[in-house]
Amino acid sequence: MMEILNNLSIEGWQVLQSRIPSGHPLLNDSVNSFLYNKWVMNCISILSKKAPEHATQIRNIYKPEYSLYNIAQQIYAIVMSAVEIINQESKNEDKLLETEKLESAYFNVDFLNKELKERCNSHFSNGNYDEAIMNACKLIEVSIRKLSELPDTDCGVSLVRKAFNKNQPILRYSTITAEQDAMSHLFAGFIGVFKNPQSHRFVDIKDPSTAFEVLMFANHLCKLLDQTQLVPENILPNAKRFKCE
Repeated sequence: MMEILNNLSIEGWQVLQSRIPSGHPLLNDSVNSFLYNKWVMNCISILSKKAPEHATQIRNIYKPEYSLYNIAQQIYAIVMSAVEIINQESKNEDKLLETEKLESAYFNVDFLNKELKERCNSHFSNGNYDEAIMNACKLIEVSIRKLSELPDTDCGVSLVRKAFNKNQPILRYSTITAEQDAMSHLFAGFIGVFKNPQSHRFVDIKDPSTAFEVLMFANHLCKLLDQTQLVPENILPNAKRFKCE
């Protein structure tokens, strides 16, 4: 594709080089009509697939009966803009492909929370990234439930909202209401963004770096859970406190 786009650029430059002076200050210069029309048709045909907006811009100013130099300049500028954008997109795609080729062995998970590592490492190492993410999310959810002594019927985002309730928190992270509420949003967001999709459909994560980042996020959430304080008056008497470990 880049070779084709480069040819468009070369053809456009050749069109501009075919400039024919009008010989009159009030008349526009022109270009070789054959080269011009052939080039523009190629531009529209090729860019319609890769850069449709640019192709539309060319159609709007192109008049086949007039081979004007100033119009050719405008079209050339549009083409060069499209080439630059497509080239950058191609580089981004190549970079993504290179990332996807990385094996999970490139990522060290030894730093992870002990239980998180036990639950997720084998899945991650075997390239089962959906399962690794799902287990990380389950661990966070189960840890919140254990810490707050809520029943198994409480799950997902509603569990988080109940445990970190800013007015009557079972798990208190901060005495500052805004910070307590922010913690509720943080954990609810994690469950909503990473667990819920995995629960309802096959996400089919292929990129190990994506899974690794989620595991790092879960690892930090475990550390935050260990910083919470149980509020006795908001839970059942003699409730046992568990740590996320």
